[in-house]
Amino acid sequence: MIGISFVSASLQAAYEKAEKLLGCSRDQIILERDEDVLDTWFSSGLFPFSVFGWPDNTDDLKAFYPTSLLETGLDILFFWVARMVMMGLQLTDQLPFHTVFLHAMVRDKEGRKMSKSLGNVIDPLEVIKGCSLETLQGRLTGGNLPHKEMERAKNNMQEEFPDGIPECGSDALRFGLLAYTVQGRDINLDVKRVVGFRNFCNKLWNVIKFALNIVDDFSPTADLLGDLMSSGKMAIRDKNMISKLMTAVEKVNDCLDNYRFGDAQQAAHSMWMDDLCQVYIELIKPVVYDKSSDNESARWAAQATLWVCLDVGLRMLHPMMPFVTEELWQRLPGRGTLGPNESTSIMVAKYPECNDEYKDARSEESMATTMKVIAACRSLRASYNIVDKKQTHFYVKISGSGETDIANQVDDIKTLAKASAVDINAPEDSIPQTVGTVIIDEQTTLMMDLKGLVDYEAEIKRLNKTLKGTLPVLTKLETTIAAPGYTENAAETLQQENQEKLEGLQKKKADIEEAIANFERLALLDKS
Repeated sequence: MIGISFVSASLQAAYEKAEKLLGCSRDQIILERDEDVLDTWFSSGLFPFSVFGWPDNTDDLKAFYPTSLLETGLDILFFWVARMVMMGLQLTDQLPFHTVFLHAMVRDKEGRKMSKSLGNVIDPLEVIKGCSLETLQGRLTGGNLPHKEMERAKNNMQEEFPDGIPECGSDALRFGLLAYTVQGRDINLDVKRVVGFRNFCNKLWNVIKFALNIVDDFSPTADLLGDLMSSGKMAIRDKNMISKLMTAVEKVNDCLDNYRFGDAQQAAHSMWMDDLCQVYIELIKPVVYDKSSDNESARWAAQATLWVCLDVGLRMLHPMMPFVTEELWQRLPGRGTLGPNESTSIMVAKYPECNDEYKDARSEESMATTMKVIAACRSLRASYNIVDKKQTHFYVKISGSGETDIANQVDDIKTLAKASAVDINAPEDSIPQTVGTVIIDEQTTLMMDLKGLVDYEAEIKRLNKTLKGTLPVLTKLETTIAAPGYTENAAETLQQENQEKLEGLQKKKADIEEAIANFERLALLDKS
């Protein structure tokens, strides 16, 4: 028996085709209609309700249909989405969903569509689990690329992934793709950026490791945030951190509600990196390591604030990074001791919500003033090439309400600015002449005592060498611009570029000369 398929408008036409092709009479041919003849998009259009047992009125259909959100790509909006809507209305008299979210299309880092013909397809599993360069290039040989195109694709891979693709994990890939959604309808995927978010995952691990070391004697309560806010033990740094946390929670919730997933990712990432890791954790290190009795209240407030931030921050991150957040959330100290209402998994824990009462504009304003001073301290240290292990003495001249803010956070300035002392509005005769100065704003001036910290002669020699290399370039550019016919013959864009270079070089020359003069002055003062 021979099995052959025929496509015809009627059974009669199918028999005629079979007789002609096989050279047989009709009584020697048996034709059976194929029972599965639905077009793939037709059957896909039935998907929203067919999976729940339709056409039977099942319990699942009653409970879960209609659904709420469909996520898909723009390229199948008509092929699939429109047909699901039409099928739903026709067969169930209901819309199958009320919202459609069209995700971006993933392209390579140059914006080209990923295709086998270009050899630029990135398999998500290769990013999640890692992949060697040899494996990446070997995959090309299994395709149908022409030899010339295959060599070009291999060279591109060699250039982009000389050591292959490192193992990033699914959380880093998901977090990286969310970050790209702010671009619009297309994602130009650069795996190196995903590797950066793998480092963010490592940062989360290190933060929890730090927390386990410093809160080993800390016992969280069932309503720790409420207990903390009513304790009266919080320093400005603690109040500012909780306020920043509430702002981040509010922003992430708003972005998720409005499908701005890239903005939600950025808000969560900023809270962890900018507010918690780079500022707050560094500020509380000397506080939590000091176990003296007179520091007990400040230490408890720092431990409690950190625990709250980690707990809330991990729950806020969970939809974006489900695996690492679950693992770390389970490791938080005190887990399993918070009463009968404590969740057994972060997956079923309540998603954090903003409490406006815990926002503190005054503490944020105070911390902003303090951070401006800290940034200026760091800038001064960097400008004089002072290493971190050398502590410096700072003098702050400040007027207005900022004086109180700085006075209340002298210890925080000393911590982040690597300072031995910070004097605020000290008498003029107590400020040494051997200071470097920076104007922060119209109300604030910062000075740093340089005595014994800087080799003035070495700095003068270094700056003169830099000036010697700058002057010929500046002179040559000035000669070019002043040459006859330059304005008439040179392209307008070139003239603009040269003018910008000239202004930059002139400023560099002036800055170097000013620095040399300052070091010469300080050298004379040091000798006298």
